[in-house]
Amino acid sequence: MKGGPPSLITQDAQTGLALAGHLADRLHAQIEQAYAQVERPAGMNYLLPSPISKEITASILFYAIATVNQGWTSEG
Repeated sequence: MKGGPPSLITQDAQTGLALAGHLADRLHAQIEQAYAQVERPAGMNYLLPSPISKEITASILFYAIATVNQGWTSEG
């Protein structure tokens, strides 16, 4: 990712969810760009893999962010 990856440390779950959505958007843009560059020999239309929805990607990233933040346990 351009500019290096952002920090996954967030203040709360809502911020973590927003970060996951942002990262999913960036990742999907890169995937779409890569699909556009796939060469198909002799004009053949080879099937590309089915895309994964942004929501699924964001949920996986949110889980990773939650793990890094150790579940946002609050002291109090």
